[in-house]
Amino acid sequence: MSPGPSLPPQARHEAAARLVGLGLYREAQSLLSVDEPDDAVPGMLASILASDPRAGAKFLGRRMMASQARPGETELVRGCIAMVSGRAEGLQTARLGLERLEEPGPDDWTMFAVSAAPHDLTAAAEAASSITTAPNAAVLAVLAAARAAQGDAHGAHRLLDAAAWNGVGDDPRHRTADLLKSHGHESAGQELDAAHWHRRSLGESWARRMETWRRRRTERDLRCRCASTPVFVGEGTRYYVNWHLELLEHLEGDESDGSPSWRVLFCPRSGVRYLDRESIPASVRIGVFTEPLPMVDEEPPRAVGGQF
Repeated sequence: MSPGPSLPPQARHEAAARLVGLGLYREAQSLLSVDEPDDAVPGMLASILASDPRAGAKFLGRRMMASQARPGETELVRGCIAMVSGRAEGLQTARLGLERLEEPGPDDWTMFAVSAAPHDLTAAAEAASSITTAPNAAVLAVLAAARAAQGDAHGAHRLLDAAAWNGVGDDPRHRTADLLKSHGHESAGQELDAAHWHRRSLGESWARRMETWRRRRTERDLRCRCASTPVFVGEGTRYYVNWHLELLEHLEGDESDGSPSWRVLFCPRSGVRYLDRESIPASVRIGVFTEPLPMVDEEPPRAVGGQF
């Protein structure tokens, strides 16, 4: 594993957390280095979500070498690594680790829920229900699969539909279908598909059309909204990103192992910086804002020259 881009630790961790939230687990993983003890916790999470047990073991080893592991954390992560590797016996090890943790946090529950889901969907759903932060795509799939398996296909569909997949990264609907299939719930998967394709009411259909119309109008609006927007994701955001933001720095990855190259973009009006990859339509803000900048109406600047 190559070292991550040369960004301050706070910026790397913030960007990695946002990428995990978007379902871009390997991209988050590529920002973190096993040589940095402070990268161990986000690295373990990203590696488990990316189904990369080898990297997860390296990050765990770094945390243990730095004597930073909490009581029970080593057992939890080892069990999750085993389950991601396809070994069901890791479930008991991870459970014991969770029990030993004094106060399991959202990342602990997330690792257990996602890695345990292919082996014990009920236990995974219980862990997912303990997460108090916004669930990422993998956790959302666990919750939806559990609902569908219990006969609540419409509830599972509403859960997935409300999440509104961004078209980038992990697709919770596909992951849900895979979980149902792996546990022999083919009929539940079919019911979930039926709920998804069921004709929507006229009112809901009209509301969606209006939302699509509003979004398309916003896509070409170059007035600054960087201070209030932590991520720009999806093809519809590329016009704003490529014409409103400016290139500050290229951060090259190690192409030999497939690590992506990144670029740092900044907003000349607000000073906000974003970490961006040209190969995927996603830009995540780096740097913490203490106060939102005022939004003022202004005429959109006239684009000159083209993209960077």
